Amino acid sequence: MRFLLPLLWIFCLGVITAFGAPETTEDAQTAFSVQESPVDDASGYDENTTVTEIEPAPKARYLYSSVYSKPERLFKGEVFQVTLRTIVTTEAFETLQYRLDGGQGVELLNPDPERDYRDHAYFDRFYFKVTGKQAVLPDITPFLIFGSGESSESSPLKGVAIDVTVLNPPKDFCGILADRFDVTHVKTTEYDKSHAIVVFMADANRSDLGDFKIRGADKQDFESLHNDPLSSSMTYYAVVPDTLESLEFQYFNLNKKAYERIVIPIEVDDDLVSTISDLKPTDHGHDYQKTVIFASVAALFFLLALWKRSWMMLIIAVTAGGYAAWLSVPMRKICIEQNAPIYLLPMRNAPIFERTPVRYQLEMQGHVKDYTKVRLLNDKIGWVKDEDTCAH
Repeated sequence: MRFLLPLLWIFCLGVITAFGAPETTEDAQTAFSVQESPVDDASGYDENTTVTEIEPAPKARYLYSSVYSKPERLFKGEVFQVTLRTIVTTEAFETLQYRLDGGQGVELLNPDPERDYRDHAYFDRFYFKVTGKQAVLPDITPFLIFGSGESSESSPLKGVAIDVTVLNPPKDFCGILADRFDVTHVKTTEYDKSHAIVVFMADANRSDLGDFKIRGADKQDFESLHNDPLSSSMTYYAVVPDTLESLEFQYFNLNKKAYERIVIPIEVDDDLVSTISDLKPTDHGHDYQKTVIFASVAALFFLLALWKRSWMMLIIAVTAGGYAAWLSVPMRKICIEQNAPIYLLPMRNAPIFERTPVRYQLEMQGHVKDYTKVRLLNDKIGWVKDEDTCAH
């Protein structure tokens, strides 16, 4: 038994030597690390791994726009139209809009285009006015607005140049280019001893009536103006010398490409003057002299009535004295509100020639229905609506 133990130990040692000893922990770790793929510590990216990048899906195109119509030649001052044709391939949008950039020698008249929908397309009309000797349309970019607030736009329609002709107008040219210009209503009355005031209404097609102006008028302005690219209207007044028999001017007819003359006869409307009760400004410069004269006449006839004991002379004396007393009474004052319009005529759509800068008292000259005639601080005569007085 004592000899068996050494033999058993020798046998075990031989077995271990034949099959090899186990690796140490350090060696095992080294072997494991060799099997790992190299890794970038910062990103965790495996250098030995092939990565395929996924590109985002292309954005869908919903808009197809083109210039449907535009003019080839224009006159300076002309109003013209550009029509766009846009096809939208989706119904999931809220609005179709346009962005205009650049341009030269043109003025946009309607930021929001006029729109028609037909043949599965939108037809949008923009109106411009030629303001320069050269005209270049702006770049126009269509885009859709969706309910989520996102937008999708098409490629811009590049602006192109349009030939422009500059007119050489006659001296009495009123500044208007239009397909048609007509005077529809006219009222003429005396303004003062040497002037008449002409108030007229006119309408026009494809025109900017804001350019209207008459030569030879002492005072002129718009009472009202409605400018629309296709149909405009205005109420205009002009103060002219009463020696003129007619108010004449020319406009350029775009259809005929020629100047046309407009003639407005200057005929004082007696019915209008009687209706509005002495429209023209009255001259009170000689009131003092009149008072003195009639007072003297009253005194003279009063003395003659006492001397002659005549009732007729006494009546004349009392009448002359009463008129002198009426002339000597100070003119009645009326209170006018601040910023109240002062009209040239006591009539609907009459021209406003100024406004009261402050609230003040004015000399009352007369009264007709709904209007009071006043003398301004600068001695001009005008009319104020009763609703603009302090009493209302």
